[in-house]
Amino acid sequence: VERMDDFDEEFPDFDWKNTPAYQHPGGKDCPCPKHEYIREQIRFTRQVNQSGNDSRVTLKFCPEHYDVYMNEVIPAMPLKYKILTKIALKMGAIKVLVLKHMQSDLCFYCRFGSGGHGKKSELPPI
Repeated sequence: VERMDDFDEEFPDFDWKNTPAYQHPGGKDCPCPKHEYIREQIRFTRQVNQSGNDSRVTLKFCPEHYDVYMNEVIPAMPLKYKILTKIALKMGAIKVLVLKHMQSDLCFYCRFGSGGHGKKSELPPI
């Protein structure tokens, strides 16, 4: 929450939630919560691929955050991690589950990402 407040103070007129990630100040190094989430997903993809074992992960997203993940987070990743993520999705190593609107309390992004209700400050174990 503190990082988000700092970002909002530094860029008071910037609407990071409704601006595509590639248009953010600083590019991939933008300090906004959306880019923090992208960096976390890159670390996550790296861990899944380095483990080499048959670990399967399910990410649960509400409909809005499913669109953000597929249309903004993955495309904003560096090419290597974008390809690794797409391969992991096709192989089933990463499974994405789209929740109903009333289940948004289970959404990974709502709970651990930016702007969620009841947001947790730490990420769940992988």
